[in-house]
Amino acid sequence: MKVWTRDLQTLFPHIRGSTPRPNIHAAAHIYDFLLLFGPVLSWWYFPFEHLIGVLQKINTNDHTGGEMEATIMKTMACTANIHCWLRHPDCPDAIHVLKDLFDKCFVPVSRPDALNEFVERKGTHRAYVAHDGDNLSPFKTHPGNSTIIYRPLPSKPPVAGQIQSIENLHNHDGQNTGICLHVHRHNLLSKALYDPFLQFPHFNAKTYSTTLRAAEDIIGLDDIVAHAAQYNYSHGRSVMVSLSRQ
Repeated sequence: MKVWTRDLQTLFPHIRGSTPRPNIHAAAHIYDFLLLFGPVLSWWYFPFEHLIGVLQKINTNDHTGGEMEATIMKTMACTANIHCWLRHPDCPDAIHVLKDLFDKCFVPVSRPDALNEFVERKGTHRAYVAHDGDNLSPFKTHPGNSTIIYRPLPSKPPVAGQIQSIENLHNHDGQNTGICLHVHRHNLLSKALYDPFLQFPHFNAKTYSTTLRAAEDIIGLDDIVAHAAQYNYSHGRSVMVSLSRQ
């Protein structure tokens, strides 16, 4: 560690005249910290840095002077005190009953429930869906994530299309049973227009018309072949490049 600290001044001459940073000094005591506090994962500062990032993204509506910060700190302190009180052996039973009622009324969407007592309910449509490592979105949400290569039918060859909406499917009990995508297919290129990518069969690109069919294809996630990049160029032509990782 001493050699590393000394070489820092060689590699970065501008720090020679500055006071050594606390983290540089702390690096010399990592062995001691491991013995005292255990694995680094249990005492590093990443969770605090993440919290700072969350706080920085809060819309303050230009409130200055510490009003917003004080409100956040008071709320967090009250929440921490309530959690501590509920875990205390002297907490009245009536408070525990109220806690159970509160949990039943306000169930976090991401909270797992082994008894399936609470069912996660979502709206009829969604802004995006993850598929094969990509985020796919309707055109109105994110145009760049709306172009896909898909099979309109299992026996049909893949075509290019644009996602118009993503729908959540539900059963009679309101439980989510799946997802379907409403897609408008790109029209095939007119025979009067030339596809310059035909001469490159090993390049996974094809030119379509920029226009879309009025008819809508309703497909599932399994019908998607790949996310695609779209580039519009001359004479109403759009080249589609498959972004498949396979």
